[in-house]
Amino acid sequence: MSTTYFQYICRVSAKTFLVIFLVVFSKFTKAGSIITNITSIPSFGNVYPYNSSSSLNYSVSGTSLTAPIVISSSAAFEVSLNYNYGYGNKITLTPLAGTIANTKIFVRFSPTLVASYPSTSNAILNSSIGSASVSVSVSGTCIATTIPTGVNTYFNTIGNVRGAALKTALYNKISVGATSVSYTPGVWNAYATTDVQPNGKVWDIYSTRLDQASPYEYTLVSNQCGTYSVEGNCYNREHSFPQSWFNSASPMVTELNHVFASDGKVNGMRNNYPYGYVTNATYTSLYGGKLGTSTNNFGYTGVVFEPIDEYKGDLARGYFFMATRYENLIASWTSNAGATDILAGNNYPVFKPWQLSLLLSWHNLDPVSDKEIKRNNAIAAIQGNRNPFIDSPQYAQRIWGGAIHNEPTIASTDFSYTNNGTNTVNLSWKTGNGVRRLVICKAGSAVNSLPIDTVAYTANSVFGSGSNLGNNCFVVYNGTGSSCDVTGLNNTTSYYFAIVEYNGVSNISNYNTTTYFNSGIVSLPVKWLSLNAKFINPANVLINWKTASEINNNKFEVEKSYDGNNWIKISEVKGAGNSNSIKSYNITDEIGSMNSNNILYYRIKQIDFDGNFSYSRVEKVAKITSEKVVVSPNPFTNFLNINIFSETGSSANITLLNNWGSKVINYEANLIIGDNLIEIPEVQKLSNGIYILQIESGSNVQTFKCIKN
Repeated sequence: MSTTYFQYICRVSAKTFLVIFLVVFSKFTKAGSIITNITSIPSFGNVYPYNSSSSLNYSVSGTSLTAPIVISSSAAFEVSLNYNYGYGNKITLTPLAGTIANTKIFVRFSPTLVASYPSTSNAILNSSIGSASVSVSVSGTCIATTIPTGVNTYFNTIGNVRGAALKTALYNKISVGATSVSYTPGVWNAYATTDVQPNGKVWDIYSTRLDQASPYEYTLVSNQCGTYSVEGNCYNREHSFPQSWFNSASPMVTELNHVFASDGKVNGMRNNYPYGYVTNATYTSLYGGKLGTSTNNFGYTGVVFEPIDEYKGDLARGYFFMATRYENLIASWTSNAGATDILAGNNYPVFKPWQLSLLLSWHNLDPVSDKEIKRNNAIAAIQGNRNPFIDSPQYAQRIWGGAIHNEPTIASTDFSYTNNGTNTVNLSWKTGNGVRRLVICKAGSAVNSLPIDTVAYTANSVFGSGSNLGNNCFVVYNGTGSSCDVTGLNNTTSYYFAIVEYNGVSNISNYNTTTYFNSGIVSLPVKWLSLNAKFINPANVLINWKTASEINNNKFEVEKSYDGNNWIKISEVKGAGNSNSIKSYNITDEIGSMNSNNILYYRIKQIDFDGNFSYSRVEKVAKITSEKVVVSPNPFTNFLNINIFSETGSSANITLLNNWGSKVINYEANLIIGDNLIEIPEVQKLSNGIYILQIESGSNVQTFKCIKN
């Protein structure tokens, strides 16, 4: 053999070995890992339709990944990488060199239908192709709105008055029949429902963070003050409207609408100083509350305390409540210690100009949250009255005037839609930085009429039934979430949608009509009749579908998923273009590998000639693994052998029936993975004739006719 030939053989052999090594290595190398810090998020509790809960969070990371982590939420739950905006139904995290660093995922509950959403059927799914998925369970309950925004059943006697007359009308409503609790233990006990986080800990008005870990947390009752010297020692009863301003008189001293739970040390540092902005701090709490002075307080230059933005609106609305609930007393408090700096000595407008300007700006800066709504409901159950400035935030502007809410600056993005039938479409998007958003729909051409600031609009998911902004531009959604269904559509008509972010409510609404989202054409080109997927043998799945009609339909793309979340295209089928007759389509998928549950998912992506697309429903198909059985000899005489090849190593129930259907032999065999030889010597005692042998394993039953000679 020549040297050259020998070198050639070595090179070929080396390449062959490398290929074999890589194939074997890839087959047996473990997939990457997805890690979450928790597997369950505390219940979001009760939330009204078209409103969103406060956001909670968990962390996710990944190592040795071969694909991005896709984070998807179940119905009514939303996810985001930002605490304040950007919520939607899906997030994609792209690994760097196979690694995703620890990433915080914010989750909130944004239901539209009154129902219970239990943790057993709702989860945030963290998945990556080739890796085991990790679920984080979530739960909440959507309850019917009992106190809707605006004039309602509780406030139906208020009328359409403004200014001092409106404040007096509200005073008459929230004062009659109101009760109060004792200071000890009444206020302490109330905090079990008024000031409690989803995780059961105390909700501290100065020191609870939901966007990141709080500096400390308190357990109800056991961590009550007591004495304190530093932050984190205990929680106290913070009179946001200080006791010295009303001489600690009743019922103000136990008025839950302004007495919040707070850290004892921060409460003490705040003392009885008014609220305001601080630029020259003499004290800063662990959470960011500051004590000091500023030249930005509308002319006031004294010492003030500034909480973080998260609670500025809560405290302002507490002050509006005090000015209204105690309008018969508050004018007399002006000379009390500290009150002189903020009170005007009258029952309207109550506050000095600098303080009123500050409170209105904070009211607009920090809109009503789910936390406030729940606190208001809990207080109403205890005291028998409500804070009208939480139920109907526009009352503040109607009484005291002032600017409306700030306009959002970030528009909605990532718009998509799915056909749910012949006249229904599901829309989804990623939210901008408005608290709420309108979805506007127009048939035949782009949306060309937009909402007007300070005007309220009514939504209806049935197209043509909501507010008409003009030019047949109808409001189909008005809420805080990132998805909605629109019904009443026609599959022969094209539709266009606009999503407008806004802040405020009713006559203090401020709409972002500059950078709003405007969709392209949305049509319902395919009227689906059916979609089915089934195994036709252990290695192939048949997918077939039928359409009743098609408009502008270019093609179908068949997509498959191993986890119901990550999808791959497996086939493409030409559409009929335009058709009013039933069309049938099918493809066969050579499945290859399966997931650990032996389940596959299929859906059809329908694509128009202009590139727009929509999806069919998802079809799930499960592989039924049958045990392979060989019976011998047959006919038999003195013995019968049953050879069972098991893929799962389960158990088998073996039954032999005579020709009249009576059991003559019955017992259970434990199977190992692979071949199992089972001998049945008892058959030698049987009479000659025909017998029926049944092998039952799991949900599978195989039947054989056997003859004894």
